[in-house]
Amino acid sequence: MGSDARAAAGARRTDRAKPIAKKSAVKRAKAPAPSKRRGTGHMGLVLAAFVVAAALLYLSGGTQSHTGTPGADAEIAASRAMLTQLAQQAPVDLNAELKRQRKEELKAKNGLLVDDLEAEKQKILAMTDADWSKADITRWFENAAIVGDSIIRQVRLFHFLDAPVFAEGGIHISVELPLLDEVEAAAPSVIFLCFGMNDVGVFEDRVDRYVGRYTNVIRRLQASLPEAVIYVCAALPVTPERLAEEPKYGYLDLYNREMEKACPEAGAYFIDSSFILEAHPEWYNVDGRHPREEYYPMWLTYLADLAGLNHD
Repeated sequence: MGSDARAAAGARRTDRAKPIAKKSAVKRAKAPAPSKRRGTGHMGLVLAAFVVAAALLYLSGGTQSHTGTPGADAEIAASRAMLTQLAQQAPVDLNAELKRQRKEELKAKNGLLVDDLEAEKQKILAMTDADWSKADITRWFENAAIVGDSIIRQVRLFHFLDAPVFAEGGIHISVELPLLDEVEAAAPSVIFLCFGMNDVGVFEDRVDRYVGRYTNVIRRLQASLPEAVIYVCAALPVTPERLAEEPKYGYLDLYNREMEKACPEAGAYFIDSSFILEAHPEWYNVDGRHPREEYYPMWLTYLADLAGLNHD
C-alpha cells in the first residue's frame, strides 16, 4: 500500500474513533400552576377594561381615518367622551358586588332562604347517604367559614371540609381568638359562628356577659368584612346523662334563647340545628357532648340550604 493510501486509511480510522456528541436535553421549566383564588373580582376588572378599550378603538375607526356626516361625527365624539370618562372611573369589583347582592337578598328574607322551615327540617331528617356527597359539600362551602370549638373541628377530622373550618378544641369566646385573624384573611362571603359549649364553664349564669362578648365578635367581623353574612349557630344540647353529671350545661338553653334575641340587633342570623340530635340521640359520642360522624352531613346540608349556598 502506498504512502498516500495509508494516510487516507489512517484518516478514516481517526474519524471513526471520534465520539459523536450527543445533544444535551434541555428541560423546559414548567410554568407554575396558577394559585386558586376565591371570587371573580380580578377577572371582572380585566374584562371591564378590555370592553372599554375595544369600544374606544371601534369608535375611533381603529387605525384608519374616516369621514362622515356632521351629525354622525358629533354622535361618535359624544360616545368617545362618555367611554373615556367610564375608562377613567374606578372599575367595579364583581366579587364584592355579588357579595353585596347576596347580603341584600338574605336580609330581605331574614337570613333564611327557605320558604317553610318545618318542611326543611323534615327534609333534612329524611336524608339518606344518596342525598349528599363530599364533593357537593366542598363546593357549597367554598366561600364560607365555619368557626368554633372541637365540635366544629370534627368537620375537618371526619374529612367533610378542610379550608373553611377554623376551630380549636376547648376554645371559648371569653378570650382573644386568633382564629378571627385567619377568618378575616380568608375573606369569606358567609360566616357560621359556633360557640357556647365551653363557655358555660366560664360565664355560668352570667348570660349577659356571654351575649356581650359574642356580639363583640360579630361586630368585629362586620367591621373587617362588611359584605359577609354572619350566622350564629345554637350551642348543641348534651345528653341527659351528661347534664346530670355536669348541671352547668343547663345554661345552654338560656344562652341560645338570649343569643337568638340579640342577633337581629347585632346584624346576624340565628340557626338552631338541635332537632337533628333530638331525632337521633344515638348519634352522640360516648362523652354525651360531641356528635358522631353521621350528624354532620345533615347539619352541613341544613346550613347550606338556609344560607342559599347550594342554590347556585
